[in-house]
Amino acid sequence: MANISVDKKEKIIKTAMQLFAIKGSTATSMQEIAELCGISKGSLYLVFKSKEELVRSIYIYCFQMIRDPLLQTEEESHTSPQEKLQKQIEILLDHVYELREFLQRQIQDFAGSGQTDMPEWMRKSSIPVMQWFQAKLETLYGKEVLPYAGDLILLVHGMISSYVRVIFQPGNPVTTSHMANHLVNLVDIVAAGLLAGKPQPLIPDLIITSWMEDGEGCLRKNPLQLIKEMKQQLSITTTMEPRQLEDTLESLIILEKEILVTHPRRAIVQGMIANLESCTELTENLKNLKKLVSPEYGSCI
Repeated sequence: MANISVDKKEKIIKTAMQLFAIKGSTATSMQEIAELCGISKGSLYLVFKSKEELVRSIYIYCFQMIRDPLLQTEEESHTSPQEKLQKQIEILLDHVYELREFLQRQIQDFAGSGQTDMPEWMRKSSIPVMQWFQAKLETLYGKEVLPYAGDLILLVHGMISSYVRVIFQPGNPVTTSHMANHLVNLVDIVAAGLLAGKPQPLIPDLIITSWMEDGEGCLRKNPLQLIKEMKQQLSITTTMEPRQLEDTLESLIILEKEILVTHPRRAIVQGMIANLESCTELTENLKNLKKLVSPEYGSCI
């Protein structure tokens, strides 16, 4: 029954995205979405209580669609940090290209609505992305680059926004692979210049901290990184019985596989986390993992 519900929700989301790409979200009614889905309007409201909830779910769906392959790339052990970042930027741009009609129409709707601020839930969902990129910068260039994290975040955000405009142009001659390679090379050059010249950062640490502050303090690490650390902890533990060690490791493997699927099953995730509660060696990482797999936003990147 749970899978049927997930399939129905995904069908509604995809149908709404098709209509939004043609007419925009403002001009599309819930009745039209229901009719194209082949269900009644009442049935639609049983899944999504309002149009606002549906729109929010669409953005979270798009976010998760991009997030999952990014997390998988993060776990590849045979690639360098620069290669991982290049591949992740390419994945991001490829998905933007796939969603370009929908995104273009949504941008037009937002511009015509007179709104100046993004919704609070959207702002919060961008926080883990900034935190992930700050951690990525530290991996690439060392702690010395952290004072310039704000400057480099602005650079990358601006360049990706520019690439997106190019992607939206008909007959775009530049491939997403070329764009990703260009951006990573540009970040390398700018980071090297900043570290060599040590100028005063345009965006100081205090502002970056305030940008990233959130009520729940979402962590920099993603769930897969925490699971990897827990596996490493288990590999050196000397206090656990062999059977308990085997069961704990199996729970981590199941949890890791479940997080990587498009729609993680909450019962499986919660069940595996419950299995790990008795392992005192993992207490701190498990506490952080619980924060990252919140049902509202999914796991952080």
